Amino acid sequence: MVQDRVVWIDRGWQPVAIGFCPSEKAWNREMKRLNGAAPWPNVPNAGGHTQWLLNDKTGEAIILVCIHAGAERDALEVIMTIVHEAVHVWQFLCDHIGEKEPGIEMEAYGIENISRSLIEAYTSTQGKGKSWL
Repeated sequence: MVQDRVVWIDRGWQPVAIGFCPSEKAWNREMKRLNGAAPWPNVPNAGGHTQWLLNDKTGEAIILVCIHAGAERDALEVIMTIVHEAVHVWQFLCDHIGEKEPGIEMEAYGIENISRSLIEAYTSTQGKGKSWL
């Protein structure tokens, strides 16, 4: 279980790096690596947060997703929060590539793939697996 590092998901065709950030420590480590200034999104009662960043060193577009402890009431709440954040990832991705009207199947498969990858990253970093989900 690794909670102090960002888990990067398979980006496939996507021209952005997408990472699941499991903790404030991981967030701060990634901000330092990127020379970023975005503070840990500690929003009371928030389920999750998706942050769009640009790596000053490489120009690479980066999207970080975190799920707050408040979203961990039960497995369904976590899954719904992750799917919600996956939609934001998709929105940022489409904006980045200039896609104004993605096809409905492309959008559905894109969000499904991002959701699945984020759920896998969540379970691998939080010590919760198939029995929990």
